[in-house]
Amino acid sequence: MPRAGAPVLAADEFYDEATGLVHRAYPWAPDRPSAQTCYLTDAEWDLDSLRHGQQLDDLPLDKAVFRTRCDGAVLDRLDLRIDFLPLVHIANTVAGGEHFGQSALAKVMQALGELAETDTDSARASATTGAPIIGLAGSHAEVDRLTGRPKPLAVAPGTVFQLADGGRMDVLDTSNQLAELRARVKEVRDRAAVNARIPAVSLGTVDPSGVPSGYALQLSLGPLDSLVDAMRLARAHKYALLLKMVQRLHQAGHADGWPQGECLPARLVFGPHTPTDRTAILDEVVKGVGAGVLSLETGIRMLQDAGYPIEDAREEVERITTRRSTEKVSRPRRTDAGASEKAGPDQREAA
Repeated sequence: MPRAGAPVLAADEFYDEATGLVHRAYPWAPDRPSAQTCYLTDAEWDLDSLRHGQQLDDLPLDKAVFRTRCDGAVLDRLDLRIDFLPLVHIANTVAGGEHFGQSALAKVMQALGELAETDTDSARASATTGAPIIGLAGSHAEVDRLTGRPKPLAVAPGTVFQLADGGRMDVLDTSNQLAELRARVKEVRDRAAVNARIPAVSLGTVDPSGVPSGYALQLSLGPLDSLVDAMRLARAHKYALLLKMVQRLHQAGHADGWPQGECLPARLVFGPHTPTDRTAILDEVVKGVGAGVLSLETGIRMLQDAGYPIEDAREEVERITTRRSTEKVSRPRRTDAGASEKAGPDQREAA
């Protein structure tokens, strides 16, 4: 019989009278009980519940409307049975004092603003170039009978203006300004690409026929490769932490196939971010493995990095090894059978 006032404990919990805390053995650390757990509360309030001088953090719990899960559990201090917050902060760069890192667009925000403004100016200049401003001298415009003011002239194909002696027509030409603005757009775009370490070939603004060779193309992608490597390096620890958290959540939910014990080390492997010559890589792997300068495991890993649909490298190696051993056993049998058929009757009797 539990004494009066003692908490109700589960099978994997015990109460420490010295500290007054409940300890629980979690599936990922059964030999290290923890006195911490994570609670989930999801509630809604009516803004009229706020009194004068109160902030959003001072919302009264007695006026809260708590949500419920699909199984009917009320989300009011719901015990998640985990001793960590299920939240992983994935930064773009190494998190410093601000803890948020730096965005990839932070270095080119000014250039992007200038690009937007230049595009707006180009649109205005193209409007005056396509429908130019015309000034007439020596022409009498038609007068509106209601207002008594001259009607605006409409310029359309086939329009004829009758001019008096000495009359002229002047057209405002803004094509030069439009050409300068278009050149300005290209300059700002190239400057933004350089500052963001994104080459023009990755933006799709380079004609493929203008690239002299594949080696030159690979060199031009160098800044993008360093940018992607830096971003992946900054997130490598976060991705490993994310996969660890996923394993613990499956253990806490008693999912099928997830036993108790320490989480397995896992990491996230990305494929190539640039186009690769899969045929050349396959030929290189076949020659390297056949010559014995590359192991079969290394060749399978190279094919995985190239984008071949190989899910598990170990299973793929086992299948290839089993197939090779089967072929080595079956070939001599076929040879012996063929030789016995070609042998004469005397030779078969002697055998």
